[in-house]
Amino acid sequence: MSSAVRRTWFRLVLTYHRLCARDDAAAHGFSVPSGVWACDRCHQPHLELSTLVHHLRTEHA
Repeated sequence: MSSAVRRTWFRLVLTYHRLCARDDAAAHGFSVPSGVWACDRCHQPHLELSTLVHHLRTEHA
């Protein structure tokens, strides 16, 4: 698989996780807490999206 295809696939999956995962879980009857995010790399939880973004910029840049 070419690197351009891998990057595009990665971006699509990341976009899905950021935008649609909570809605899909709620549609299937799963209880999803609102306002809780976790870092994909180190699994550190964050209660606000801004703290997650700050964590990603400082810890995993």
